[in-house]
Amino acid sequence: MVSPLEPGIVCLDIDRMLDFYTGVLGLEFVSDAEASAEMSTEFGTSPYGFRIIRLQTPYGERIKLVQPKTVLPKQSHVPDWVFEGQGIAYITFIIADVHEVAGRLKKHRVEFMSKEPVEIRKGITAIFAKDPEGNFVEFVEYADLVSYRPDLFKERESL
Repeated sequence: MVSPLEPGIVCLDIDRMLDFYTGVLGLEFVSDAEASAEMSTEFGTSPYGFRIIRLQTPYGERIKLVQPKTVLPKQSHVPDWVFEGQGIAYITFIIADVHEVAGRLKKHRVEFMSKEPVEIRKGITAIFAKDPEGNFVEFVEYADLVSYRPDLFKERESL
């Protein structure tokens, strides 16, 4: 690996998802591109071509929103519970203040999996929500982020 992971989310309505991930969650727009049917067929992703938007967090992680250039069937079953789905079930944002983020999401009428953030272990508070297309998104606050991710702070300690 030479760069952070970049999960991709296949979307039914990419513009609505873009509004959520930039306007509500605050990710930064990076790029918007389209691929031809010929290239995406050769690449094995879609016989119709696609549009891909890249968004970035302040730490450099990116999320890709992708919409094929065809009408996708709506999911027949969106799970009621986070761990009912198979495969990639959710993405996690590690944040400074879970209560502030939950309040902002409530203002945007985002659906939550619990009424309030939950202390899942001592010093770790989290809440799950759903994006506009029903994908689960987790927001986690660590009271001691250095203990959870010391690798992120090694360089800072030597300064």
